[in-house]
Amino acid sequence: MAWWVMGDISKSNGKTYEYVFDYFSEQILSGELKLNDKIPTEREVAEKLGVSRNSVREVMHMLEITGLIECMQGSGNYVRCDPMAYMLKSVNMVMALMKIDYAEIFHIRTGYEYAAVRLAIDTAAPEELEDLHQILLKMDQPMSSKESAKLDVEFHHKLVGASHNRILILYNSMLDRLMDQFIENFRTRILMNKMRAELLRRSHWGIYNALVEKDLEAAMKSFDKHFRIVEEQLDKMLQKN
Repeated sequence: MAWWVMGDISKSNGKTYEYVFDYFSEQILSGELKLNDKIPTEREVAEKLGVSRNSVREVMHMLEITGLIECMQGSGNYVRCDPMAYMLKSVNMVMALMKIDYAEIFHIRTGYEYAAVRLAIDTAAPEELEDLHQILLKMDQPMSSKESAKLDVEFHHKLVGASHNRILILYNSMLDRLMDQFIENFRTRILMNKMRAELLRRSHWGIYNALVEKDLEAAMKSFDKHFRIVEEQLDKMLQKN
């Protein structure tokens, strides 16, 4: 199918820019437009769709804001895939309107990590396991709670990355960025308590050893211990706030 074939899209309903947006959506979803493809000029699209160039320009601008296309001066528009900033802004606004709290985000993030470790049992490469090992060795060294918290974040990022599931990696990264400042302060507070810090240290090593041994049951048990500690502290902090 050529790029200008319209399929079932009709401009009889809705506004013109919605018609143009639906057209581009259809082209991407059908595979006619692929990553790094050059998009036809505004004039070409306007002529093929029978709409004004202003309508096409409006949609192009919207797609550029969302990170789905990139305008390269003197070269043209290209399909890209970097929508993270737009997604973060959108989700932040939705959270504010729905009054979603950090506990709800934490529970979703927990679910992602459980899914990630199930996959990582089979997919983690030796070098990824070694990265986790090195992070844990660093965390066992004397350091401030803030430094330890940063390594804790890195451990969990590496763990999700070892799942090799791009959707899990994308959404886990998005949730972490939503909670970035909160998580850093939160983890620091947890690790300031020596007993909790030791329990978390053991659970991290338990997760790592289970991955090395490909023992899913042991990995789940270590995750249960880890998240139980974190959730208890989170509940206390949210109650105070």
